[in-house]
Amino acid sequence: MTPFYHHLTALALIGITCFGLGIFVLLKNPTGLTQRLFSIYSASVAWWGIWELLCQISPNEAIAVTRLRIEYVGVCFIPVLFHHMVARLVDFRQPCLIRASYVLGSAFVVLIAFLRHRSFLPDAVPISYLPYWGRAGDLYFLFIAFFSALVLHAYYLLWRNSSREVHPLKRKQLRYLLISSVISYVAAIPEFSLKFGIQIPFLHPYGLYSVPIYIVLVAYAIVQFKLFDIEVVIRKSLVYSLLVTLMTVGYFGLVYGIEQTFKTTLGYKSFWISLTAFALMALLFQPIKIAVQRAVDWLVFRSTQEHLVKKLERLEEQALQAEKFKAVSTLAAGMAHEIKNPLTTLKIFTEYIPEKRNDPDFLQKLHEVYTTEINRIQNIVKDLLEFSKPRPPELKPVDIGPLIASTVNLLSGDLLHRRVQWTIDCQHNGSVLHADASQLRQVLINLIQNAADAMPKGGKLSIATQAINNHIELTVSDTGSGIPAALLPKIFDPFVTTKPDGNGLGLAVVYSIIQSHRGSIRADSQPGCGTTFTVSLP
Repeated sequence: MTPFYHHLTALALIGITCFGLGIFVLLKNPTGLTQRLFSIYSASVAWWGIWELLCQISPNEAIAVTRLRIEYVGVCFIPVLFHHMVARLVDFRQPCLIRASYVLGSAFVVLIAFLRHRSFLPDAVPISYLPYWGRAGDLYFLFIAFFSALVLHAYYLLWRNSSREVHPLKRKQLRYLLISSVISYVAAIPEFSLKFGIQIPFLHPYGLYSVPIYIVLVAYAIVQFKLFDIEVVIRKSLVYSLLVTLMTVGYFGLVYGIEQTFKTTLGYKSFWISLTAFALMALLFQPIKIAVQRAVDWLVFRSTQEHLVKKLERLEEQALQAEKFKAVSTLAAGMAHEIKNPLTTLKIFTEYIPEKRNDPDFLQKLHEVYTTEINRIQNIVKDLLEFSKPRPPELKPVDIGPLIASTVNLLSGDLLHRRVQWTIDCQHNGSVLHADASQLRQVLINLIQNAADAMPKGGKLSIATQAINNHIELTVSDTGSGIPAALLPKIFDPFVTTKPDGNGLGLAVVYSIIQSHRGSIRADSQPGCGTTFTVSLP
């Protein structure tokens, strides 16, 4: 491929990669100013790449000059946006300097693009392997000084803050951005020098490939070090698929190239020699694939595949246990209220023992009460211990009606305190679930608590069941604030919450429990009117 086509290929890659990364960052956090600045900055670099490509394939000089001036609408703001984005990232507060950079950038756009001042870029002439290239005018050095000053000051801010930064993650973010930006701006040196007729070997045209490399490094910093406060969860299967696809394309290209080389040098046309080449490459392909997967494990995921699977299992187990302990504390508060009732009864009877110790009827009644109330306390404590015990689900016949009644009864004190009125309407006609009672209790506690939290000024809680097509459908409805429509599809994802002090694990654990029971759960909500959770269990 000739240098000219390398030049066009690099410009196309610049346009695609910069625009793509800018859109990705913007979609991840469209409200953050730093993220918006980076997106606009990336769009400006993409603008430069695309319009320079169009300039090189222009049919005549007049169109080339017009496209060159349009190109500089983006070029003039590249250093301005880069400097402003870095200033925001490192918390550099000099609004006067930022405003001045925008004023100067706008002035150069007016002079070069709109007024077409010939002292900056008078025309486009052939140079080296390029058919049209902007020629520097007498005042073009002013634009270079402006461009260089902003970029160098941004480098200084990144270097200074990365050296002083205490937090290791932030330090790595700044260093990656500094290194990648230095690499990318190396590509800009020939962009300016060639306008004075100075050609730098190798950098023209191959230096332009450093801009896509910059994009790759920034993307890596986003994935690995949460640059721009963006957290990305990458599926290993997707990474492997993309890499293996690229390897497969390269594999067939390499085999084809080897075959063509053999045919050219040896002059053979044997099918068997071609087949032998394919077989040899196939033997090499599998070890290379395994090596790439291991490299991805260490470079991107910082661990082996087996270790990541075990780590994920531990995290899921910890999340389940954390939510279980939270539910246990809630249940314990309700049980404390329940235990007070039998203790009060026992205390009253105990006070009458000195007076009526010789009364047979009293002693008989005392025996009955003690036996009943102690068994009641024992059962409550047993339920609490069973509920908190970490174990896999034990599926047994369960009547959900009494389970709902006892759970609401345990939470009644908290519901009354919050001025929540509740109704229970069980219409499942005695149908029995094959389920783990303690885990279903955890589901009920979570859904009821969420409903109460959504009604801070009080409201109505409705719990109902019905039998539908060999399933029991449980609904928990409230008249609370509702869930925003944008958040509704994500509420069962881990760490998604509408509560200021929530951890976003409750509904994720509920979803996991329902799935383990071969059931389903969905949420319907209207902001300001309330939410209904519908659970279907076989």
